[in-house]
Amino acid sequence: MRESLICIGKIGEKGYYFEDTGIQIFSYEELCYYMSQHMICYIHTLPGEDLLAYIRDELDLDKLSKQLSKLLDPEKDQMKYFAALFREGHYFNEDEIRDILDEYRGLMNAPVYLQKKWMGDLLTSSGRASRAIRYYQEALGQKEIKEEEVGRLYHNMGVAEAKLFRFENAKINFIKAYQYTGEESSLFYYYCIMALADGIETAGEELKTFEDSDFLLDAFEEQFAAFEEDFAYSAMAEKYRKIVFLDENGKPEEALAKKQRLVSALKKDFRKEIDI
Repeated sequence: MRESLICIGKIGEKGYYFEDTGIQIFSYEELCYYMSQHMICYIHTLPGEDLLAYIRDELDLDKLSKQLSKLLDPEKDQMKYFAALFREGHYFNEDEIRDILDEYRGLMNAPVYLQKKWMGDLLTSSGRASRAIRYYQEALGQKEIKEEEVGRLYHNMGVAEAKLFRFENAKINFIKAYQYTGEESSLFYYYCIMALADGIETAGEELKTFEDSDFLLDAFEEQFAAFEEDFAYSAMAEKYRKIVFLDENGKPEEALAKKQRLVSALKKDFRKEIDI
């Protein structure tokens, strides 16, 4: 977990891994916090028996495990499952539990396209872009979807595609998003991909095909320059400059070794974006 939590119960020797988000928890407190932040994952199904086994075996909460097991029946009210979970260790007070359950009720009663969009957004932010795209596509296929939401879905799908380095797909989605919403953010993302892939001049020429391009071009170039400057001072850029320096100064083997380590680290980070 990325948050710092005070844990007064037993800490599990082994962690419990949530496949959807790639997050691992080790305590009852972390479990409660995780669930409260990821209720969208459980509007159609509850956690499985493996979580109950973890609660029983690793956290020594046998009574809670048995109580939750009785509430796994699909005919039962799912809210009772979470109410029982949150009340066991008093991590949340009653007002907080009521607020969480009210939010959960709202998620369950929302239109299907919004449920899928929210799930896609959660997966994108959790480094599961490939899975997120599937949810966005399913949301777009819903008949009751509102037109303004179509553009937002295309924009978010463009972000997910860009995270997977599928730049051509990303560009298509950002253009579709702009056509539906007219929001400059989608057009700027499109411009950035063009600038990275084909250069600033090509991106500028492409932007001229859109309305208000003269006004937007200066603003976009300024924003993109700021991104480039930020990257120039990043740790990754520094590593790359060292590789280039070594290669240009008669140390190709050392440069190659550093390059291989950098690529290996990038692959490790990127692996989270791929369905295994």
